[in-house]
This record gives sequence, structure tokens and C-alpha cells, in this order.
Amino acid sequence: MADSWLRDGLLWALVFYVVATVALAPWGEIGTPTSFGSDPHPLEPADGYQHHNTTVRFIWSRLAVDYALQVTNSTGVVVASQNLSDESSYQTRRLMPDDYIWVASYLPVDGAPAENITTGAFSLESSAKQLLEWDAVRVSYDFRLLPAPGAEPVRELANTSVLKADVKGLDEGTEYWWQVRAHDSLNHTTDWSLSRSIEIGTTQFLAFEVFSEWELALLLVGMILVVALQAGVFLAREEHE
Repeated sequence: MADSWLRDGLLWALVFYVVATVALAPWGEIGTPTSFGSDPHPLEPADGYQHHNTTVRFIWSRLAVDYALQVTNSTGVVVASQNLSDESSYQTRRLMPDDYIWVASYLPVDGAPAENITTGAFSLESSAKQLLEWDAVRVSYDFRLLPAPGAEPVRELANTSVLKADVKGLDEGTEYWWQVRAHDSLNHTTDWSLSRSIEIGTTQFLAFEVFSEWELALLLVGMILVVALQAGVFLAREEHE
């Protein structure tokens, strides 16, 4: 009889656990992207990551280059208007015979007003498409590693076109903060990104990297209840025999 009560108690505990998990889990946070601020922003390592090695690869996001294109005919009517990202050419739809003027504008990385970078004209004797091309604006990145927020950097990488920085010889047991920013070939510069921290010479329990605190707690409780339920089933079989 006692074994039966134990088995039933464990079963009800597992039921209550499932109900509590569904009711208490912050579902609004699941699937919600972490706020990193605008591009470029740090990607890896994750904020607060504990790294076992003194050599670390830092990776950040890419900043898109945005343009606005407009084509007008001889009467001033806009026949094409297009926003483009990371493209320095555009083919119009088929246009009627006429004289046309086109303007390609660049939308600076720092949010400044658009700048006209190319203006051109073309004429069509018959209906046709027209390919428009302009010089692309180049973007490069700055990286810095700080011993504390607002302190002087201990490592820097300037004007790099790649989206990573490999840093060696970091001090074990030390916490660092890192940031990135971008600037273009027209002398516009973004603000420094939000900083991320990293601890060197330590390791972190893998579960804390995969699950958040509330997820890990529920996971461990669930594992304990499953083991206990299996034990209850085993006892029930012994009782039946």
C-alpha cells in the first residue's frame, strides 16, 4: 500500500510540474531576439561568456550600405524609385523612348541626410531597359578591447574590412569588454556599439550556455521527477510480483 501511495504521489508531482512549467514559464521572452542595438554589433562570444583560452576570436555583424535611386523623364515624372542595399547597380524596367535623368543617393551609416553620389543622363530611341551603375561606398570596421567600460583600450584593430578580430595573450582570470564601430569611405562613422564582456581563463557549465536560469531550474527538477517516477514504477512492479 505504501509503495502504491508513493507511486501515485510521484505521478501527481510530475503532473503538477508540467502544469507549473506551462503556467510559470515566461513565454513572452522565448523567441524574442536579444537587443544588440544597431549594426555593427558584437555577435560572438556571447555577453558574459567565460572562455578557457587566452586567445579569443571576436566576431561582429556586417553593416549594410544603403542607396536610393530615382529616374525621371523629360517632363520631370519619376519613372523609377528604388531603395537598394549593398548593390551599386540597377536595371530599370522597360522604358519608353525619351530623355532621362537619374540620381543615386547614399544613406550614410551615421544617419546623416542622404548624399547624391552619382548623377547621370541617358536617351532611348526605342523602348528598352537601362542598366545604371555607380561607385560603391566602402565600409570598414574598428574593434577595441577594454579592461573596463570607458577605459583606454588594451587591444585595437582599425580600418579592417573583415568581420572578426583574433586576439592573443589575454590575461587569465581577467574580465574584458569589447566594442565595434563602422565608418565609410565618405567619412561617416557610427557610434561605438554596446559593450560586451568576456572572462578569460575560466570555463562555464555548458547548461548555463544553453539554457537560461529559469529554464535550467525547471529542467533539473523535471529530470529528478522523471527518475523518481521510474523508481516508483519499478517499486510497483516489485509489489505486483
